[in-house]
Amino acid sequence: MGFIVRGIGFLMLLQTFLIALNIDNKITNIPLLPHSQIYLDYNRSDTFAKIQDKEFQPNSKEMLSYGYSPDFDVWIWFNLTNTTPQTVSKIIEYGNPLTSHILLYGTNPDALLAQDGLLNTSKDRKSIHPSFKITLEPHQTKAFYIKATSDVTTLIVKLNLWDEDAFYKKEMHYQFILALFFGAMGIIIIYNLIIYLNTRDKSYLYYVLAFIGITTHHLLYRGVANLYILSHEGTLATIKYSSFIVAIPTLFLALFTISILNTKQYPKLNRFLNYSVNAFILLTIIFFLLNLNQLRSIAPVVLLFILFGTTIYALLQNNRQAKFIMIGWILFFTSALLMFLSSWGVYDIFISYPYYTELSITSEAIIFSVSLADKIKQLSEEKLTAQNNLISYQKEESKRLSHIIEEKTSDLKRSLDEKKLLLKELNHRVKNSMQTIVSFLRLQKDETQDTNAQMILQNLENKVFAISDLYALLHTKENISTVNAYEYFSSIIKNVQASFQKPNITICLNTKINLPSDDAVYCGFILNEAITNSFQHAFNNTDTGKISVILEEKKDSYHFTIQDNGKGFLQNKKSDTLGMIIIDSLTRDQLEGEINISSSEGTQINIIWKHHEQR
Repeated sequence: MGFIVRGIGFLMLLQTFLIALNIDNKITNIPLLPHSQIYLDYNRSDTFAKIQDKEFQPNSKEMLSYGYSPDFDVWIWFNLTNTTPQTVSKIIEYGNPLTSHILLYGTNPDALLAQDGLLNTSKDRKSIHPSFKITLEPHQTKAFYIKATSDVTTLIVKLNLWDEDAFYKKEMHYQFILALFFGAMGIIIIYNLIIYLNTRDKSYLYYVLAFIGITTHHLLYRGVANLYILSHEGTLATIKYSSFIVAIPTLFLALFTISILNTKQYPKLNRFLNYSVNAFILLTIIFFLLNLNQLRSIAPVVLLFILFGTTIYALLQNNRQAKFIMIGWILFFTSALLMFLSSWGVYDIFISYPYYTELSITSEAIIFSVSLADKIKQLSEEKLTAQNNLISYQKEESKRLSHIIEEKTSDLKRSLDEKKLLLKELNHRVKNSMQTIVSFLRLQKDETQDTNAQMILQNLENKVFAISDLYALLHTKENISTVNAYEYFSSIIKNVQASFQKPNITICLNTKINLPSDDAVYCGFILNEAITNSFQHAFNNTDTGKISVILEEKKDSYHFTIQDNGKGFLQNKKSDTLGMIIIDSLTRDQLEGEINISSSEGTQINIIWKHHEQR
């Protein structure tokens, strides 16, 4: 029995030497998978102690891909032989940062050399991809086993053996390129965010949020977030909400496309897009609640194809922005297709062009940004065209209105000239009519011998003069709504004084206000009656007398006082009261004012009435 065991051990040792990869210090980088053998543990129950008895299959591919979250473990076995007399140190790089668990074993069944992976990131690791340092003594041959498990992401196996110096140079270059990419994306995002804050255009907001989501997803996809940003708890939370991490950039890309293409101009398509976005949100929530991580990419892929079809339709409708968006979508789908082909091991473009994804995302971001700038330019051009059209319309309208105004002005001027001519003729006739009336009154007064009749005719003459004087005064003014009370009252006083021929009686007039024309005529009648009564009844022919006339404006009312220092009269005397009746009637009915007559020491008439707007 011991002989058989020793025989099996010898055969395994012989196999190890036969398939061993010879290495020395001159090898800087070599793929390990073509020199490895593979075993798939479908039960996920085999330990390292048992795995050496399993049948491994030779492999010739440089990369193996098993899709999303396979329900088996992958074991990789390879042998390395140091052909030099010096100790050799190398780095084994596992080229996928998203594999959940990666375990490295040596030949000793109890020797777990190292572990790494998305959920086991080593605190000492400085490389983006999981990496393990190994050492081989002079002429030593070692067997190594790697166990790879992926619970939530794609299981892609890619192993490279590096010289330490070459690996860290490559890593510095790789991280520098990624830093340039994320820095460029940050600048583009901030630039467009500033534009959004200035314009408040929702297209810019959707663009910013979409590329924040895309950049965040790429930080996770490339393993940068797991290495430099997220803690172990953060990584677990990220995996838990991975459905939303995939969905958010897709959602805002959809909203950006709807906004930039202005799909409202296509009502049926716009309604379909709104239903699609709502269905996408609902499916994302359902996949999250049911923990269907393996289906999380279905809804985004369907929505992205709908958006691609929308862009094609808009392009056929000669939508200017669709030209830019189509280029961006071509880059996006090309990159996504190549990533898919790489994940499934069909074709790996990233071997020849490792930064194709970063280049396509950056180009897409720039093209979409140019599309936004072109939209703003287009809106500015449309605004400028509208302004020019408005200016032209305003000029034409101004000319038209000027022509109308000129015609109306000409008509008004002609009408005004006609009215001036008619008014002049009317004034002439009124003046002649007044003069005729005065002439008739004077003739009648000269023919009668009755003193009372002569006085009546004289009073009538003075009343006519009161109207005539007001009319003449208004005729000389441009503003006929008001009358200078001093000029008007002076004219009335002069006529009354001339008619009575009593030079020993003086009249003092004190006023500095302008009266409304309507009030002035009534005040003229009142003044004429009052001073006529004073001349007739207050003084004898030989008396020296004084009559005071005062008109003042106090707040919202007028105060009119007519006072003489004559002999007064008995207020209950019924005879010869026509003048007072006229004064009282004019005050109460026409001026709507109050009158107070006092005759204790001479006669004093006080009249108060409010302004027109206060009545």
